[in-house]
Amino acid sequence: MHARTAAALAAASLLTIAPSLAADGPVCDGTWNTVPSENPKHDYGDYDSLVAVDALSPTDAWAVGITSDFGHPPPGFKTLIEHWDGTRWSRVDCPNSRKTTWDQLADVAVLAPDDAWAVGIENSFPYRDLILHWDGRAWTIQDDGTIAAYLTSVAALSPTDVWVAGSTSYIGKGLLMHWDGVSWTQTLLGAPIVFRDVKALAPDDVWAVGQLSVNYFGDLTVAYHYDGSTWTRTPTPSPLRHHDIDQNWLTSIAAVAPDDIWVTGIARDHDYGIVDMPFFLHWDGTAWSTVDAPDPDGKAADTDLWSSVAFGPNDVWAVGSTGNDPNYSTFTVHWDGVSWTQVPSSRDGRLLGLVSDTEGGLIAVGESTEAATYVGVATLAQQLCR
Repeated sequence: MHARTAAALAAASLLTIAPSLAADGPVCDGTWNTVPSENPKHDYGDYDSLVAVDALSPTDAWAVGITSDFGHPPPGFKTLIEHWDGTRWSRVDCPNSRKTTWDQLADVAVLAPDDAWAVGIENSFPYRDLILHWDGRAWTIQDDGTIAAYLTSVAALSPTDVWVAGSTSYIGKGLLMHWDGVSWTQTLLGAPIVFRDVKALAPDDVWAVGQLSVNYFGDLTVAYHYDGSTWTRTPTPSPLRHHDIDQNWLTSIAAVAPDDIWVTGIARDHDYGIVDMPFFLHWDGTAWSTVDAPDPDGKAADTDLWSSVAFGPNDVWAVGSTGNDPNYSTFTVHWDGVSWTQVPSSRDGRLLGLVSDTEGGLIAVGESTEAATYVGVATLAQQLCR
């Protein structure tokens, strides 16, 4: 469903692209096709990005992200929400906090045409929580900076069972929040953790994954499980352990079944010249194990995985990007039950959010660099119809 941290999302790239847009909705040819999406800011240096997506049907999906007007103060990001109607993405009015000039959305979860949630942060630092709700008519702020929070992800099982994950800062204490239909309750973990994704399979089967800071600069992978009453940490491998500032991040969760769960990961240490390397963790109901991911550029360029979705034991997908800033290309891999293989990408850019269109296809969102009409970062939306 989503993506990524606010810090990672804010890194703009500048390259020339020549997009091929499907004017009347996605082309159903088994490959990625770009579909129209809106960019509210479109002058030099402006930044528009979609970072997460969720769908009710092939004609009803929501994407959230950020927008920034480079040349007009005050500086900072504003919220961006777009809706997919089966033909194109259209911008929908969404509120920003009056308490700050910096608001970002990081994830979205949709339960019904009149029930959706979006979460993110207020302020550039210290961070405060930002939670929006859709009631079928309008997006409104449901929680406006009431706690210190760096919210990255949301998962919804029902109107009375919604989970939000993140941290109290970047990096603060691990933070998990639950909505019961009336109010939010918090679970704070004592360890320095940033959760990057939360996935709810059932009321008594919820996972949260991310990174555990070892010295504020280095990170180990971390995963917690909720059994209906208690959050418990489960041991996870960290593939990069050469230096104490190596970073191992878990970025998204794709669940086939309670005993068949995939998590995307990134291992990196740019201070020691180690580029971003993708990997997977797999849960078999008992333990997590590491599974290799395709890495087309090897040690020459960053390769990241930010979002994933599972259709079945032999059909799991993950997306991200490969390349060195500013020359990124979209990156897609597929699990066929035996191995992960790279799927041809259709364009330059980065895919940050991925979801099923509910009928076997895929919807992905992200960002690309616009240089044809102005120099800045533009929203990117693609679909793969199978």
